[in-house]
Amino acid sequence: MGRTIFISGSNRGIGWAILEEFSNEEDVTIIAHARKHSAYFERNIEQIVIERGCKIIPVFFDYSDETQLNKKMDQILSEYRKIDVLVNNVGQVFESSTFLMMNYEKLRESFQINFFSQVLVTQLIAKSMIRNRSGSIVNMCSMAIYDVAAAQFEYITSKAAIAGMTHRLAYELSPYRIRCNAVAPGLIETDMVANMKPELKETQVKKSFLNRVGLPREIAKVVYFLSSDAASYINGQVIRVDGGGSGIL
Repeated sequence: MGRTIFISGSNRGIGWAILEEFSNEEDVTIIAHARKHSAYFERNIEQIVIERGCKIIPVFFDYSDETQLNKKMDQILSEYRKIDVLVNNVGQVFESSTFLMMNYEKLRESFQINFFSQVLVTQLIAKSMIRNRSGSIVNMCSMAIYDVAAAQFEYITSKAAIAGMTHRLAYELSPYRIRCNAVAPGLIETDMVANMKPELKETQVKKSFLNRVGLPREIAKVVYFLSSDAASYINGQVIRVDGGGSGIL
């Protein structure tokens, strides 16, 4: 029997690339989360299922709504009692702000989506992994936690919390043969980068030793590797995928 994978925020960008990467696996079941229904997303899923013969179950709920999240996760875990891989990819970026100009409501909202909701989902799925005494958790961090000039206060601090969670979970869950790692992408060709101011994008590209923007599939391949037996001795790590140099100010 193949693996069951839960991927949050899988409807576009890096999340969609991760879904595509796992869909190549034989006999895989992918629980593909998105915030709301989209005909485009569901058509793309249907096409992959036809082409590759995998099983993809789209699930829709808002990570900022804790009641909705708990209800949906209860339904998922009652049907899929063995989730082998959790990919915490969901995330949100707000309008850039400095610490002194920060809006506390925006900070709370950022942490709710980028951290607290992911803690809750991870806790629920980890309990299932503990019963099965196996599993891999891959969190989505960001190079912004190293290159603090690259993003705003709310985003950096919420992603830094994800890095801390990764290290702690690796320690706590390792006795149950559960590994936890994170990927810290640099500048990747996503909607967020497409909406960047040209001068900021140019500055960030120049920081990369490869002098280019990364592609979502390049992140997806690292996520897949970390979830696989090929990475069986990698635990508690935040892997930078940035072309080199993003953390050098």
